Amino acid sequence: MGKLKFGLVGAGSIAQVTHLPILTAHPEIDLVAVCDTDDGKMKSLTNRYEIPKWYYVIDEMLKKEKLDGLIVCTPSVYHFPMSYMALKKGIHVFVEKPAAFNLSDARKLQAQAVESGLTVMVGMQNRFRSDVKILREFIQKGELGEIFYIKSGWLKRWNKHDTAAWYSEKKSSGGGVLMDMGIQLLDLANFITNFPEIKKVRLYDYHLNPDIDVEDAALAIIETKSGMTITIEISWRMYLKKDTVYTHVFGKEGAAKLNPLRVNKELYGNLVNVSPLDMDKNTDFFKAAYEEEIDNFVKSIRGEEKNRSSISDAIKVMRIVDALYESAKKGTDILFE
Repeated sequence: MGKLKFGLVGAGSIAQVTHLPILTAHPEIDLVAVCDTDDGKMKSLTNRYEIPKWYYVIDEMLKKEKLDGLIVCTPSVYHFPMSYMALKKGIHVFVEKPAAFNLSDARKLQAQAVESGLTVMVGMQNRFRSDVKILREFIQKGELGEIFYIKSGWLKRWNKHDTAAWYSEKKSSGGGVLMDMGIQLLDLANFITNFPEIKKVRLYDYHLNPDIDVEDAALAIIETKSGMTITIEISWRMYLKKDTVYTHVFGKEGAAKLNPLRVNKELYGNLVNVSPLDMDKNTDFFKAAYEEEIDNFVKSIRGEEKNRSSISDAIKVMRIVDALYESAKKGTDILFE
């Protein structure tokens, strides 16, 4: 089988920093077309990466190009309609998070993918980080005992030039910092614990910037039926000198954290660091994760590997997100059936 013909829609920062360099370097991908409305940007990128075609609108690109796969990197408002359109035309889809604004639309993507026998991968690059995979293995093998608490956060530093962007407008993003950053931490916590059954959720949302119509800080609390609790604190602009991103996992026989990966257990009456020694400090985990993510997308299309960030998992996460927003609106816990 020859190279897979790919198209990309949305040539913003995530596409420029990660997807375009990776796609054009991948030995099994032929990036034949890109779609964006910025003339100057498109001329520069198509020349730089030697991409044959570029289009203003996705309808024309999908009509004229015989694509095997589509990479969707647009503002979130276009994720569902463009992904659904591609699936209807028999094209496999990689879509950056969130796959849709709500549970209903996410389920429509899944139904169309199943009906067409196509792959939908949702961009959750944390799943492909080597340190996350090691932590997940520790947990799955019971090395930390029963997990009872996960505390995670992503707090962006104070920025003098804080300006509103598309992701801070509900019509474009579907939500605020929970939809933008919290959804990644939510997916990570569920991924490493193999998606435990949820009992109830609560979201405390804060609107610090009066010029935007979505939450810019929030605290999410998720309780599982097993008794495990997950907390997620997130903000676009805290009074901090630097960004803080962390995930701490506490089990009855050990604990671990990310950024960087550390695993501690009690051995012979002492607290011992049992973190893997072969973690290469020079590895760019961010870049390597995106490379492995795209490679898994290619292999899942070819039937060589299982899709490791499926639309079915995204639906589980979106169900929690929907419930969290309902919680904030009603000011109460939301119980799961």
